[in-house]
Amino acid sequence: MATLLFPLLCALLYPLGTLLMKRGLDKGADLAASLVINFWCMAAVFVPAFALSDRAVPWDLCWQPLAVGLFSFAGQGCAILAFSKGDLTIATPALGSKVLIVALLTELLLGQAVPLPWWIAAGLSFAAVFFLQSGGRQERGAIMRTLIFSLLAAAFFALGDVLIQKWTPAWGAFHFLPPMAAATAIYSLALLPLVRKPRFGFAWPTWKWLLAGGSVFGIQSLLLTAVIGLYGQVTLVNIVFSSRGLWNFVLVWFLGHWFRNTERAAGRGVMGRRLVGAGLMFAAIVIVSLRR
Repeated sequence: MATLLFPLLCALLYPLGTLLMKRGLDKGADLAASLVINFWCMAAVFVPAFALSDRAVPWDLCWQPLAVGLFSFAGQGCAILAFSKGDLTIATPALGSKVLIVALLTELLLGQAVPLPWWIAAGLSFAAVFFLQSGGRQERGAIMRTLIFSLLAAAFFALGDVLIQKWTPAWGAFHFLPPMAAATAIYSLALLPLVRKPRFGFAWPTWKWLLAGGSVFGIQSLLLTAVIGLYGQVTLVNIVFSSRGLWNFVLVWFLGHWFRNTERAAGRGVMGRRLVGAGLMFAAIVIVSLRR
């Protein structure tokens, strides 16, 4: 049950985090500063979890969380690049392609056969991307840039998730994940030369949006990776998590105006096609649930 409920909760939290972060960017934060703040917020959420385990720490394998941290850094960076200038109803659902990559890597790296219904569900999730990206308000070049960064983010996240399942047993989830998150925060320091001067000098209202978004991202990331580390079933977890495209649609349509988000203005036709994509995403979750 945890492999269904927690990914569903994370699927709700992720689009909320994107709305908060995007609002911070719209309020004047520069992209590099936003990334640094996001990664350190996530590390602050993860690190206390280290105290939840009393297992011996295999320090000779410390390169493993450092490697996964690098993939997490690259994935989250690409994701924020995708939605910083693009429609959330394009960027977030496009991340649903992660489920196909996870299914493929599960077989290649873990040697675990993925049940046929899960492949069908993964295929439906991927097909949903094409409906959910329909008719963006931007020029074609901007839409493609959003999709490319989203797909790159999906690939990095997928590889990281599969390696978490592969390497966590030797550590225990709560000893593996905190150093992974700390590594991403340290990697983000390389972005400091790119931060607009005066560095981090934006107003407090902007800080509030960024800190709130980074904290929400941190909570959902901890929950999602902990479920993978504790229970495995990385393909199932990611198929359920891909419903974030549906919840992103709901949040933008009903609550977007609270965040000064104007994607609803794309029109009923565009939003209707994206709703079809959301329905395909829901069908994928039903198939997975019945399989269980």
